[in-house]
Amino acid sequence: AVTEINPQKIPADNNADTPHAPHPPTWRHPISSTRTYFSELSSFFGWKFLSWLAIEQCCISGGAFALVMALGLPLFKELGIGASRQQLYMSMMMSPWAMKPFIGVASDLFPIMGYNKRYYALYSILVGLIGCSVLLALYHSGAAQNAVDQGQTAVQRLADIIVICFTFVSYEAATLDILGEGKYSELMRLHPESGSSIISFKFGWALLGSIVIQSLVGPLSDAGYFHILFWIALALSLTPFYPTLVGWIPERIRTVEESGMVKLCRGCLFDKGSFQEKKTPFIVITLCGLSAPLLAAITTYADLVIGLVFSAVLIIA
Repeated sequence: AVTEINPQKIPADNNADTPHAPHPPTWRHPISSTRTYFSELSSFFGWKFLSWLAIEQCCISGGAFALVMALGLPLFKELGIGASRQQLYMSMMMSPWAMKPFIGVASDLFPIMGYNKRYYALYSILVGLIGCSVLLALYHSGAAQNAVDQGQTAVQRLADIIVICFTFVSYEAATLDILGEGKYSELMRLHPESGSSIISFKFGWALLGSIVIQSLVGPLSDAGYFHILFWIALALSLTPFYPTLVGWIPERIRTVEESGMVKLCRGCLFDKGSFQEKKTPFIVITLCGLSAPLLAAITTYADLVIGLVFSAVLIIA
């Protein structure tokens, strides 16, 4: 027997009540489809958070961080730094990105002024601004040229300071990146029908910022205008400050009255309940997150052998 299918019981694809992921823009209708894409994305994540994420990815991850990473090679070449030393410097500059899980755990367990993300983001922006300011001071005061004139030892000290400043900018980018990832992951769990469109949105803005920055680094560094690039990095590092300060990262205020919440000191809480539930993963994440920058710092600024021994101890542990 042939079973008849009632067409009324089949949901139509164009039903407005049917949840679906935001439709990506198409070349057939670029304007209307792009408008629809952003409208649907905003309905899930909110325009303020999308704006914050776009600023962070375009100006920080794809901007200031991409600038210092692209600037490393021509700057170290200008200072006469060897290839092996450059590799150590690059590992130091990338070490904050290995700290991302630790930063995420810290922000979840230790709310500051009631917020899990806002003040961690603001502190990272401050760290990035300090790094850019020191770089500008070195090149505007003539300290960089004086170090070159004094010889290799002075150049080595100058390069060490520059790498620390670059690492500060990298820390800002890594911190803002993990805080943004944590928030849109939380919103994706609330709205699974949003699909992966927020990921495309994020990397699209990062790519745009990287393209613009990469087009500037080559000509300006070849001309020796490193101070101009540092001014650009300073301006880019500052861009997420106001949106972060006024709360464009959506989050609820945590209070000491919550179950498992303990007050550590003025303005700082500890989510003891969450820590007790997942103590082992939190400890492992903390050790792994801190080991990478410690290993990079020991290898770069102390001794390679000590760094290898420290690495072996961490592996055994």
